[in-house]
Amino acid sequence: MPNTPQDDHNEQKSQVQDYFSRTAESYVSSFSHKSGDDLQRLVELGEWDKRQQALDIATGGGHTALAIAPYVAQVTVSDLTPRMLEKAREYLTAQGVTNAQYVVADAEHLPFAAETFDRVTCRIAAHHFPNVAEAVNEVARVLKVGGIYLLIDCMAPGDPELDSFDNTVEKWRDSSHGRSYTPGEWQAFFTQAGLQVEHQEFFRKTHHYDEWTLRSQLPGSEKVELERFMVESSPRIRRYFEVVQRADGHLESFTNDFILLKGRKRPSSIPPQK
Repeated sequence: MPNTPQDDHNEQKSQVQDYFSRTAESYVSSFSHKSGDDLQRLVELGEWDKRQQALDIATGGGHTALAIAPYVAQVTVSDLTPRMLEKAREYLTAQGVTNAQYVVADAEHLPFAAETFDRVTCRIAAHHFPNVAEAVNEVARVLKVGGIYLLIDCMAPGDPELDSFDNTVEKWRDSSHGRSYTPGEWQAFFTQAGLQVEHQEFFRKTHHYDEWTLRSQLPGSEKVELERFMVESSPRIRRYFEVVQRADGHLESFTNDFILLKGRKRPSSIPPQK
């Protein structure tokens, strides 16, 4: 009997939990996750208030929760993977965060009442969710009317060839990767959930190949094959993704796209835009 879509979703979530259980420490220490202008922009756009309740979804190493904790009354730190959440708690506690609570949570089935939070954040995680539309619907459900969802994630270009390369590389390096979405797809997810997109911006991140594959614990043979795939791709693809080779021919780095979205929950009396 073939797998149902739900079977496939459950399998992907199991892959996510396995992956982040194995790599939890490397994501806490990951420079590209713990720093960056995108994290600062998320803070700048948040319209924070010390009376607010915030939720950080799929917290990973806890870096977003750490950034927003000083600006809210409490941040609920959540992740699907218990070990990842444990490591995030250790990291945040060591950084002196005292206004956090920690909850194991599936982004597609959040264990919180409707209209609980003033702010919800999710950074560099949604590409792991099997059903992103449902995850955004859940954000809209737990947000108070007028509340803000701040999302950052890797982004696929609108061009089909570039989209295919981007998602192939991400999936090859990490089998728990679901999909990096295009700006149009993200706009649709927000709008259909009743979130008005008030701000959108794009940025690029450079990944050093050795560190990028080490963090995911990619086996050596697969690392070699993925490197060959990337350096032997078309000139157009190599230019777009800024594929850089060292003098010895090995892959030094590449660069890909990210998106930041700020969406505000509309009153239910106002229908979502088509």
